[in-house]
Amino acid sequence: MNKNTAKIKTGIRSLVGNYYEITSGTVIAGSTDTSAYTISVQPSDDSDPIEGIMLNTITENGNGYILFPADGSNVVIGTVDGEGEWILIKASELDKTIVTIGNVQYEIDNNQVNIKNGNVLFSVSDSLFKMNTSSESLFQLLKDCFTYITELTVPTPSGTSSIPVNVADFNNLITRLNNLLTS
Repeated sequence: MNKNTAKIKTGIRSLVGNYYEITSGTVIAGSTDTSAYTISVQPSDDSDPIEGIMLNTITENGNGYILFPADGSNVVIGTVDGEGEWILIKASELDKTIVTIGNVQYEIDNNQVNIKNGNVLFSVSDSLFKMNTSSESLFQLLKDCFTYITELTVPTPSGTSSIPVNVADFNNLITRLNNLLTS
């Protein structure tokens, strides 16, 4: 730790009535615990690693956000409620974030965005999107619709009609649907 960093820390400590600490470091590879929402950090001053750093700023009612910094990311962490209760303040790179507001949850990573509101899910990736409820999927609904059209027969005075003459067009729509939506 250099002289300036030590002076800044001393100044911050003198400004507050309680003991709080702010430090920087690097996220230790593989230390992210996605169920406990914690990481471990190797401080920049090469002191012992700090484990169990909280990633979530969830309020008592469940609203808030969780930041998941990338392995090796440069971070700033600080203590809350006195010595030993560490929380993430800033990260140079994120792998994922989760924001919860009431029943709505937004989950974002470098591959996709998911928005969930109760049993309704809307998911967007770089190539596909998905819309589902607890009982229906937009993909399955459209696929069933096109499939039923390809099998459509109609009674006529001279008997039952054959399948539509443009059945290949509807089969093509099913192929295109697979390129757009996921189940």
